[in-house]
Amino acid sequence: MASSLHLWTRDCDSSNESCEKPVSNFLKSGVPGIVTGVIVLGAICVFIYLHIRNRKRDAREDQEIRKWNEVNV
Repeated sequence: MASSLHLWTRDCDSSNESCEKPVSNFLKSGVPGIVTGVIVLGAICVFIYLHIRNRKRDAREDQEIRKWNEVNV
């Protein structure tokens, strides 16, 4: 039992760097960069959609006001 327990435990302390798992540079910088880029791109798409929708609504309201002014003149 003692020999199998040795396979699961590590001799780690806070000053020993051998306990840390190796991580590639891509995971440290690439993945957060991609996630940030996707979030920013999504936000830009939403703002463009809202801007176009607002312009269409304003144009429709302006046309309704022009029709109302023509009828009442």
